[in-house]
Amino acid sequence: MLADDSILSILKRISYQEGPRELGKPSIKDATAVPFSAENFHPIGNVRRKLCFVDGGNNTVYIGMGRSIQLVKLYYSLFDGVSKEECSTYNFVIDAKYSASEKAYNVRIYDVNNSGLYEEELTIMSSTKTGVLRDEGIKGIAAYIRRIGEWLLMEKIASKCDYIVRDGSLQTGEVEEYKYQDRVFNKVNGIIGLSKTSRYITTMGFSLVAAVQYLAKEHRINAPWYYNPIAKNISTIKGDMYIVKLHPMSEYAFRAEIYPEDKAYDILSAIVPHSDDPTFIGYPYGLLDADINARIRDEEVKLYKNLVAENLDDFSRMEMHALDAHDIISEVK
Repeated sequence: MLADDSILSILKRISYQEGPRELGKPSIKDATAVPFSAENFHPIGNVRRKLCFVDGGNNTVYIGMGRSIQLVKLYYSLFDGVSKEECSTYNFVIDAKYSASEKAYNVRIYDVNNSGLYEEELTIMSSTKTGVLRDEGIKGIAAYIRRIGEWLLMEKIASKCDYIVRDGSLQTGEVEEYKYQDRVFNKVNGIIGLSKTSRYITTMGFSLVAAVQYLAKEHRINAPWYYNPIAKNISTIKGDMYIVKLHPMSEYAFRAEIYPEDKAYDILSAIVPHSDDPTFIGYPYGLLDADINARIRDEEVKLYKNLVAENLDDFSRMEMHALDAHDIISEVK
C-alpha cells in the first residue's frame, strides 16, 4: 500500500514544533507538586549487587461472557553483578467462572510446574472498584492473577538477592492486591519498579518523563542521573517516585518507584551496569531478559485455542462467537 501524498504533506506540517517554553509542574493527584529545578537531578554510581528481576505474562485461550480460560507465566532471574546465576519459569492455567448470584469470580488455578505459589482456588468479588476487574471484568482476571503471582514470587525470592527489580509500577490497581504487596515490602532489603511507559503529565499537559528529560537537556546534565523529588505525599506509592536515565547514549528515561527511599542511590547504581546492552541501550538487560521469558506469544497460544475449541460444547462455542467476530474480521487480509 502506497502512502497518500496529501496525508504525508499534512503530517509533515503538523509534526514539527518547537520545544515548550513552559513545562508547568508535575501533576500528581492528591500530592503536592515540587516545581521543576535542575537542582533535583542527582548522579548515579555504578556498583555490583545481587539483583532479582521479575516479570509475568498472560494470554487468553478461551473467553466467553461468564467464563475465561487463560495462561499465566511468571519468571525471575538472579544476577550477581552482570552475570546471570539462575532463573526459573512457572506456568499456570487459569479457569475463571463468573457467578451472578454471588457477584464473584470463582477461579481454579492449575499449577503446571508444582511451584506452590498460589492457592488452588480463589474467589474474587466483582465489587472491586479499581483496576482491570472494573474495566475488563472476566477478561481481566488473568492479569489480576498474574500480578498477585508476581508479588508471591517476589516474596519467595526476596532472601536470594540484595534488591528486587520489577517490571512496572509498585502501585497496585486492586484493593485486594495490597496484602500481597505489603508482605513483599516487609521482606525485601529494597525494591524498584521500573515502568517502560508512563501516563503522568505536567500541569501544561506534557509527559512528565519527557519534561524532566527536556530539562536535563536544557541544563546539559549528563546521564546516568535520577530526578527527585517530583511531588510530596504521594499517597498511592509506598516509597517514592523518580525519573531515571541510565545511559548517556540512550534516548529514553523511565519512571521508577523505589522502596525504601534511603536505598534509591544504591539500587539505581546497581542497575546502571545492566543498562549498556545494545538491544535496548539505557534499559536494564535483566528486565529485558525477564520480559522475553515471561511472554506468552499468540503463536504459542493458538495451538491451545484450537484444542479447546475442538472440545467445547455447543453453548460455549456460541458464547465464544458472541465475542470473537471482530478478531476474525481483523485477520482478513
